[in-house]
Amino acid sequence: MKRTISVLAATIGVLGATLTAISPASAATPAVDCSTGGYTRVVNSFVPTNVQRAAVDGRIYMANGPVAYTYEVCLDIPDTSTFTIEVRMRAADGSTSVFVDDRPGDKVFSYSPGANSFWQVYGTMTGPDSTYIYYTWNEKQIPE
Repeated sequence: MKRTISVLAATIGVLGATLTAISPASAATPAVDCSTGGYTRVVNSFVPTNVQRAAVDGRIYMANGPVAYTYEVCLDIPDTSTFTIEVRMRAADGSTSVFVDDRPGDKVFSYSPGANSFWQVYGTMTGPDSTYIYYTWNEKQIPE
C-alpha cells in the first residue's frame, strides 16, 4: 500500500508539473481572421519550401498610375510555417525601396509603393525540404 501511494504521488506530481507548463489560451497571440477584413482579392496558391519565388501575390509585376494606393494583405499560412514576404518597389524618380515581413504564422501587413511606381512581390516559405505548402493571399487596395 505504501508503494502504491508513492507511485500515485509521483504520478500526480509529474502531471501537475506538466499542466503548469501549459500557458492559458488568453496568453496566446490572437488568431488572424482574414474573412473579416473586407478583402476584395483572394489568391489560393502554393509554393515550394525554402526557395524564394516571385509573384506570390498572383501577379508577375504591378504598376501604379498617378493615384497611390496602400495594399493591405492578410496572409493565411500553416501555423507552423513562416512566409517571408519581400516587396521590391521602384518609384518614378528612380529611387528603390524594399518592404520585408518575416513574422511567423498568419499575418496582416501593408505596403505603399506610391504613385507612378512599379513593384514585384517575392516570398519564401519555410518548411521541410522538397515540400509544397499552400497559402491564401487576401488583398485590398486603400486609396492614399
